[in-house]
Amino acid sequence: MIEKNIKVVRWPASELPPVDVKEVWRYSGCREIPESGPMAELMDEVIRECADVPLGQVCYSRTPHLPFETDSKGLAKVISGSSEVIVFAATIGLGFDRLIGKYKRVSPSKALLIQGLGAERIEALCDTFCATFEGRTMRYSPGYGDLPISCQKDIFSLLKCEEKIGITLSGSLMMTPSKSVTAIFGIREDGTGSDGHDCSLCGLRGCEFRREHEDT
Repeated sequence: MIEKNIKVVRWPASELPPVDVKEVWRYSGCREIPESGPMAELMDEVIRECADVPLGQVCYSRTPHLPFETDSKGLAKVISGSSEVIVFAATIGLGFDRLIGKYKRVSPSKALLIQGLGAERIEALCDTFCATFEGRTMRYSPGYGDLPISCQKDIFSLLKCEEKIGITLSGSLMMTPSKSVTAIFGIREDGTGSDGHDCSLCGLRGCEFRREHEDT
């Protein structure tokens, strides 16, 4: 049974990569990065306060083929030629949600930066997890490209996310904790996998990541 092959790994905050401050600003919606002044000082304060908040947890399956059906051509392209397919769910816990709720009314700017830091930390966790697999492809998540968000149900059913790492899925397909990610990627034995982003697979034209790369 696939359920027997579901594994759980954990990363304490101290074992995640250093915070990428530029990415935190980007996730916070700031196009210009302040080098000094009140906002730069607030960023430093947020990073210090949240240093021990992330509790990284990942549950995943590793199978020869995608263990559920989908019509996504984008995902099919990503995992084409793969000898194995990894389906995973990752979270950094409820700590960021609690802090965002705490500061939302008393310090909206601080809440915004905590939101951005949480987004950067969950991406760092996903990158750290994926980096443990050689020959990996880029990862592909529900809601990205032509993979419907409803695919969340298949992933949660497969991985038993609530039981394994405490992620729940609402009727509107929103995850709690909010700093959680589900994704799929392939592993190619010939080593031709690429963990970079392929913007041609996604129809989101207003994405900041797409604009950055189109400008270079």
